[in-house]
Amino acid sequence: MLTREEYLYFAGRALDGMAGIVATLGDDRASRKPQAPGANSPYALLTHCLGVVEAWAGGLVAGRPVDRDRAAEFTASGPVAPLLERCREVRAAFHADVLAARPAEPLATRPPADFDGPDRELTQGAALQHVYEELAQHHGQMEVLRDLIVAESAGEGVAESAVGSAAAGAAGSIVGIAAEGAGWVRPERLRDGVGAKWRMVEPDVLPAWVADMDLGVAPPIIDRVRAILDRQDLGYPYRQEAVAEVFEERMRERFGWAPRSGRTRVMSDLIQILQVVIEMTTEPGDGVALHMPAYPPFPAAIRRAGRALVPIPMIRTPTGWTFDLGAIAERRPKLLVVVNPQNPTGRVFTADELRSLRDVAEEYDLTVLADEIHADLVYEPHRHVPFASLPGMAGRTVTATSATKAFNIAGLRCALAHIGPDALAGKLDRMPLDYFGTPDVLGRAATMAAWTESGEWHRDLMTLLRANRDRVTTWAAERGLAHHTPEATYLSWVDFEEDDPAGRILRDGRVQLTPGADFGDPWRTHARINFATTPDVLDAILGRISSPRRSASAALPRGA
Repeated sequence: MLTREEYLYFAGRALDGMAGIVATLGDDRASRKPQAPGANSPYALLTHCLGVVEAWAGGLVAGRPVDRDRAAEFTASGPVAPLLERCREVRAAFHADVLAARPAEPLATRPPADFDGPDRELTQGAALQHVYEELAQHHGQMEVLRDLIVAESAGEGVAESAVGSAAAGAAGSIVGIAAEGAGWVRPERLRDGVGAKWRMVEPDVLPAWVADMDLGVAPPIIDRVRAILDRQDLGYPYRQEAVAEVFEERMRERFGWAPRSGRTRVMSDLIQILQVVIEMTTEPGDGVALHMPAYPPFPAAIRRAGRALVPIPMIRTPTGWTFDLGAIAERRPKLLVVVNPQNPTGRVFTADELRSLRDVAEEYDLTVLADEIHADLVYEPHRHVPFASLPGMAGRTVTATSATKAFNIAGLRCALAHIGPDALAGKLDRMPLDYFGTPDVLGRAATMAAWTESGEWHRDLMTLLRANRDRVTTWAAERGLAHHTPEATYLSWVDFEEDDPAGRILRDGRVQLTPGADFGDPWRTHARINFATTPDVLDAILGRISSPRRSASAALPRGA
């Protein structure tokens, strides 16, 4: 017997595959009929399939009135974007209808007089089986249509790179999303992998929690890592400082900040850098100031080191998030940790805000640790300003960053710390040579490929993430949820105005969000949504949050 989740997975693959073909062909070719007898256009075929889903699942199974012109579906044409938006809406309704269906019971409404379907009395389960039959059949037809249209376009000299909308083109270039003939490789491939995001949840749960992406890895990174493995070249690395030189050049070119040469150290990750800086710049009992809410390992590291957390509260206003520096004056910390862009709110601090932090650092003689790992995930028109580039801050600031967030390589541990303070640099120089360990050759190579060869992939990624970000913003606004559009990151911080919404959403909708309580008890009504996934999976995530799951483990007839 097939479960509802399995049914939705396979039906979704067919529907998403067709939507992916239409998106990839774009406005110029999706409405084109190839030169083959009786052929439809991909646009018309997808329109027909949406009509099937609405009429059968929405009408016959769920009992909603459906006004359908079946003949007009096969002649439909037009711009791609509205059709894809309709596809997302139909897909969300279909998901809810399947979860609410009673497979063994009769249809909710009788078929119309001109019924064109199986010639037998149908149950709701049989009707849903026919929906899948139609989707699978037409998905295969659309793959043939696409191949014919692409071949004809090639004969006409149409460049493949010029096809489709910006978002479709972006998705098509990202490994792991990229169309292999048609559609997107589904993120569910990661359930069989080694990453925590998909492996730590139950098989019927969609993960939108831990901060990495479902979107694959840039081809240059794969090529560089594969070349090392193909050479079986896993000995001690040559020129370990090369990745530091790449970091310094990137800071100059991308952000207009010239790091001091020879002061960049390669470490495993940002948490290691934080722990090293805490131990070497403060004593047990000293205060460490940090914007709150914050990435949970940061306050945990501060407390476990025996230091006192001095929270800088993030404050929600009608126009966005800001912060209050009053706690610093009261508690006089020794270390200021500036996470910019800020996680989880997605704020990119303005020049004025950064200057206020600079003034506090100077007034109280603070060392500053600037975590800037999300700097490559800033959306226009916002701009990232390295804290160390502010007047007077170069010698006071440790800048920590990594390619892992923006290029999806968290499993290849490599981070960099630029050490501005002379006293800290001296302490580090006096430590045993291998005290802090060193990232492996694959992490270094991946980081260098990310920062020197993967610019096009990154630009396409940002196009896709912006579209997903805006989708979440619209969804939250439609539901009256307190949410500010993030200025950076692929994380949305949403106030559901209920206790432990992530727990309720996991129970009812089978979606794993990051609970607000992980960021501190005052944030128990919040949850963090990771939207770095394919648009279809994001729609499924938001649909499940909107429509609580009911009896999702109930079975449908095999093949439905």
